[in-house]
Amino acid sequence: MYYILFLLLLSFCLPAVSEATGTLQSKIDEAPNGATIKIEEGEYEETVIISKPVTLEGTGKVLLRSCEDKPVVTILNKGVTLKNMMVEHCGSDKEDTAIYVTGSHHILERLNIETKHLGIILDHANDMTIQDSEIIGINRGNGIDLWKSNRNKFENLTITNVSDGIYLEQSDKNILRGNNIQKSRYGMHLMFSNDNILDENVSTLNTTGTELMESKRTVVSNNQFSSNNNSVNAQGLLLYLASDTEVTGNEFISNRVGIFIEKAENNRLKSNKIMDNFTGIQFLKSNGNKAMNNTFVGNVNDAQAIDSSNNQLDGNYWDSASKVDLDGNGKSDIVYTADPYFLTLTADVPEYQLFFQAPGIIMLQNMLKSPFEQLLIDSAPLMDMTMEVEKEQSSSFSLWFMSAVMIVASCSLFIFGRKKR
Repeated sequence: MYYILFLLLLSFCLPAVSEATGTLQSKIDEAPNGATIKIEEGEYEETVIISKPVTLEGTGKVLLRSCEDKPVVTILNKGVTLKNMMVEHCGSDKEDTAIYVTGSHHILERLNIETKHLGIILDHANDMTIQDSEIIGINRGNGIDLWKSNRNKFENLTITNVSDGIYLEQSDKNILRGNNIQKSRYGMHLMFSNDNILDENVSTLNTTGTELMESKRTVVSNNQFSSNNNSVNAQGLLLYLASDTEVTGNEFISNRVGIFIEKAENNRLKSNKIMDNFTGIQFLKSNGNKAMNNTFVGNVNDAQAIDSSNNQLDGNYWDSASKVDLDGNGKSDIVYTADPYFLTLTADVPEYQLFFQAPGIIMLQNMLKSPFEQLLIDSAPLMDMTMEVEKEQSSSFSLWFMSAVMIVASCSLFIFGRKKR
């Protein structure tokens, strides 16, 4: 009797175990090419391999999770679509990744990825799209890692707490657009990668907003690099051994260094707003670069050149420049010289930063010029800046005005208080 009851109990349990361990992979294996596989709401503890052109789509709240030392999802060959689900890799191996992709013409969209190491690896993956997704890490691996992967699109992604938000190595002609990357080491990091487009991205609260290393013909347009200042090596944009880069229409706000150009040549910076950085733009052993029609406002140090020559700065707006326009052409007749004297002074004695814009420091700067090779000269500085910056300045002026009112009020109370005694 007990034996029969045991067999009955076992017969009820076995199908449930089979359903929990192999359901998704079985559905994928059984589906014909071009099929859409709907995944019902729930949590699935397994890894899957998709090697044929099918769509795997979650309906409702779907979590695909694994702690094994292999990807939660592996995508191969051509034409796979993965969308509308959460993917979590909880493994501890430093090479673990949530999603591994190779092949071409895949689509990943509306995914929420959590990982202790790598988010998505593209290995020889071409002509694919990753969009409308979120990747959260713990600062141990890259959010998206490309190796020899070309002509891919990355759009409307939010990436947080990773090593590099989007990392490209030997990967060409990719488009990174409308992404928000923060609290990471590098927001976007391109190495030995050419002809890529970085457009309308936000890179904030990282060590470096973006680095281009030995990369050619990159277009960096309409991005915002802000508050990348949590390290002595922090900067908004770093061009290192990069060439033929077009940096246009970007905002560099409140970074340690707005744009740092090192050992880089033939790069062009145009119509950027460079505001409230400790150093606006810095050249180190770099030659033949051009900066024009940029707006420099509120930087502690506007510009510095070290072991750099033949860099052309013409037609920029500098808030610290003396401006006289006798012929009415919109450009000042007074040449502007960006002198990093204060930067040189505070490099040896950081405490001197407290005296920024103090009359004594300004007098010293006028008396003791920086070495000629550190000076950057704009022969025709602009008279006017953009309306957008003017509005931001007006709010800054209001803040200064209110501060002055509070100081006067405090002093008045102190003085009258003493008289009453």
